[in-house]
Amino acid sequence: MMNAEKKWFVAFVKSCQERRVAEQLRDSGVDCFLPVQRVVRQWSDRKKEVDVLVLKGLIFVRTDEKRRIELIKDIYGIYAYMNAGGAYHPVIIPDKQMQTFMYMLGQTELPVTVVTEPLQPGDKVRVLRGSLAGLEGEFIENGHHHQVFVRLDILGAASVEISPADLEKINS
Repeated sequence: MMNAEKKWFVAFVKSCQERRVAEQLRDSGVDCFLPVQRVVRQWSDRKKEVDVLVLKGLIFVRTDEKRRIELIKDIYGIYAYMNAGGAYHPVIIPDKQMQTFMYMLGQTELPVTVVTEPLQPGDKVRVLRGSLAGLEGEFIENGHHHQVFVRLDILGAASVEISPADLEKINS
């Protein structure tokens, strides 16, 4: 009998159960990846390095189709899988993309964020981090450069180069 092909699936996990689910999966011999990143948090009296989840409520599970379905019953905290086009079409992340994502998280000390909705030129955005946090403007692309564009009515506009990962789309 041939082994079923293992693939990366995206599992939805109950709130605040991500680490517990990862531990249960590993104890059951199932490959999984919980994207966490070590960041420095500032409290009023000290700084501390902590591991924070990059994607809350999700865990990547590498298994075959039969075991994927069994895991919902076997692992407390997993309640569904991400689907594309209906319940019978689970999202599968290619191995190469998962390897690249894991490498990126393991190699950088910079904050990694996941942009779930691609920004389009003209979108209204808010800066999330850095010295411009809270600034609202318009997203523009100039070649390979991304900028926040702030209109100054009769004077024209001002812009600053910024990473799309530091922006969130806002409703106008």
